Parts: sequence; C-alpha cells; structure tokens
Amino acid sequence: MLLKDKRLWLLMLPAVLLVLALFKPTIPLRKDSYNLIFVIDITQSMNARDYHVDDMPSDRLSFVKESLKTVISALPCQSHVGLGLFTTKNSFLLFEPLEVCEHYSVIEESLMKIDWRMAWAADSHIARGLYTSLREAAKIDSSPSLVFFTDGQQTPESVKEPRFLLERGKVRGLLVGVGNLLPVPIPKYDQNNIQTGYWQVDEADRRIRKGQVSSGEYLTSVQEQVLQRLAGITGLHYHHLETPEQLSRALRAVDLRQQQVVRYELSWILALIALMIFSGPYLGFRDK
Repeated sequence: MLLKDKRLWLLMLPAVLLVLALFKPTIPLRKDSYNLIFVIDITQSMNARDYHVDDMPSDRLSFVKESLKTVISALPCQSHVGLGLFTTKNSFLLFEPLEVCEHYSVIEESLMKIDWRMAWAADSHIARGLYTSLREAAKIDSSPSLVFFTDGQQTPESVKEPRFLLERGKVRGLLVGVGNLLPVPIPKYDQNNIQTGYWQVDEADRRIRKGQVSSGEYLTSVQEQVLQRLAGITGLHYHHLETPEQLSRALRAVDLRQQQVVRYELSWILALIALMIFSGPYLGFRDK
C-alpha cells in the first residue's frame, strides 16, 4: 500500500509542478545593470582619420560606432541604452533608453546608420552640446547616465562658453575624448560622401578678419584640456578613447551600474524538477 502511495505521489507531484509552471511564476532578484545614453558628436572634425587599431576604422566617427557596438553587446540583459547626436549647439535624442537584449537589433541598426550628413549645421559649440545633453538626460524619469563622445574641436574657436546651470554631478557619466593628440587635417566630403579635399582654415572659421593669415589646412586633435575642464565643471569623469575594451573598463570603473529588481521566471525550473521526479525516482519503484 505504501509503495502504491509513493507511486501516486510521484505521479501527482510532477503534474502539480507542471500546472504551476503554466502560470509563469516569478521571484524578485536584485541584479546589476546599466542605464546609459550615448551621445555622439557628428560634426565634420569627427571624419578625421587618426586611429590606428587593428580591425577598426581609422576615422573618429566610425571608430566610436564600432567601439559602442562592442560595448553594447557586452552589457547584461535588463540594461538600457539610448542614442543621441550632437552638432552645432544642441543634442538630439534619437530614442530614450531601450532594453538591450529585447531591442539589440534596433539599437545596433540605429547606431551603424549614424552619419556625419545627419548634422543640421556645421559649427561645433562643445560646451553647449554637452550641457544640452546633460539637461535632456536629467528630464528622463529613469535617471540614465550620459556618455558623451567628442573630439572637443570648437568651431568657430572664438565662441564664448556658456555658464553651466545644472547641479554639478546631478547626471552621472563619462565624457569621452575622441581622436589623437597629434593634429591631422579634416577631410572635406560632398553630400555623396565623396572626398573633395581637406578643410582650409578660412573655410572652417568664417570669423577670420580680412587680411589675417588664414591659409593652410584646418587641423584637428582631441582637445583633452578643454574636455577635462568641462568634465570638472559638470561632475563627469573623463576618458580618452583608445580601444573598445578600455572604454568598457572605464564604464565599470566610474561605477555607472544600477541595481534593479528583476522578476526571474521559475517556469523552466519547475518543469525541470517535474521531469527529474518523473524519470528518476519513479522508475526505482518498479515491480520486480
């Protein structure tokens, strides 16, 4: 009789577990994740070619995109990523942070389609663009961190810098300097993305006065001193982009992680236990 009872229970218990699994029960767990907005400078100095990393593009903009592709693919599920663009005085958010695993293909496709021709003006007011990005990030309810990519090349150079009105450190994040310390010329492209030469000084800075020496190519390098000063003003950390791996380490080093409660589904565990009970101990009670 006891043997039969055991057999009955060993048949009923897996059935009960499978029924429970159909209701998709969950338990809350705390998990590290990231909530980031990546804003990318798309002004024409970002077309300068001064990267020399194996299997990576040499121009700044493409290098940033490929680096971000690597970084985003390594983020844990439940992390969220948004994308934005900077040119002239403002930043424009393409989309607010999306969950990376569910929306990875959308995020990657949007990232790889970013192009310098999406810029709506040629000037580059770095401080205004950074401050605008911080202000927009502060408006988002989920409190994302900001990662702002730029070479720091101000055009025209004589523009007066605005005051920073947001609370310092209100938005956490990373200001990423893009490019080499050695100056290089800026390629000049037509709207078909065909290079037609290099930008000249008098073309790049329309405020040059008549009679002032203005001949020669307009050179660009990462403006580290400018960017480090802006990082100090805003409370961001500064990082010079050299490799995707170093960028990933920098994101972890400045502790942009967030802990959030994730509902962990138990259905597969219940189904597995049911299978183990049914196929294991039950078989041991066969009649001899």
